[in-house]
Amino acid sequence: MSFDFLRSATASSSAFRVVCGEMIIDDLWNVHSEVLIACVREGAMKVEMATSSYRLNKGDIYFISPNQKYKINNFGNAVVEVILLNLSNPNSVTQEYIPQSYIRGISTGNCTQFTKVSPTDTFYRQLLDSFNTVIAAETDKREYFQLLVHGKMYEIFYIFFSNDLIKIFNVETQGKKYRALRRITEYINNNFCENITLDIIARKTGLSRYYISHLFKELMDTTFVNYLNELRLNRAAMLLATTDTPVIEIAGMSGFNNISNFNRAFKMYYDTTPSKYRKSERQVF
Repeated sequence: MSFDFLRSATASSSAFRVVCGEMIIDDLWNVHSEVLIACVREGAMKVEMATSSYRLNKGDIYFISPNQKYKINNFGNAVVEVILLNLSNPNSVTQEYIPQSYIRGISTGNCTQFTKVSPTDTFYRQLLDSFNTVIAAETDKREYFQLLVHGKMYEIFYIFFSNDLIKIFNVETQGKKYRALRRITEYINNNFCENITLDIIARKTGLSRYYISHLFKELMDTTFVNYLNELRLNRAAMLLATTDTPVIEIAGMSGFNNISNFNRAFKMYYDTTPSKYRKSERQVF
């Protein structure tokens, strides 16, 4: 993945550096040391990370913390505009009145790895206005635009933090949580076509049902059922696009034991029926 960058607001050696540009999307895994804040201007896509994936639609604004491995599946011809923020020197940034614990947590990736804000969220308009102001200031570069960019970046982070969209974690505690989540998701990823329940996951991992549900909500902002269904639906979509297997068989091969439930879930996720999805994907090729 690469970025068609506009010129940065400040020198590249600055501790608080903002660089804006349009994302050039490919299907490769990426890791970068900057904070990424982006807005999907058109289309739809999916961000895939080590333990989770997130569907994004037009208008969604999302955050990825530094040093996170991710790739983008651009199934909906997405156009994405990006702000990258370099927090390379936490001590210097602290002098600009950001608590050092916040900066260290973000710059080391010891914080919420991914979060998104959708147009239906109450604080979306305020966040979008700040985002657009940064992009416009970077583009026009009028006198004193650096002050405007910095001010709006503080505002963006205030919105994220004050609405609990970004949290700084205790390293030891969070490490244990992510290790537990990895055990859970590895089992699900290898067995999602089988009959899987929270009770089965609890027995396999030695964790409680409550704790498993809590990990999905806290670390992935989803539920066990949604995570499982997304894996199944992605597999079903792949089979629909690449095979002539009947839809009812694909439902069973993807972990659904009821064709009605499969059709309903597929329609909700892809906004079309399995048959229409197959036809549209075949037309692409």
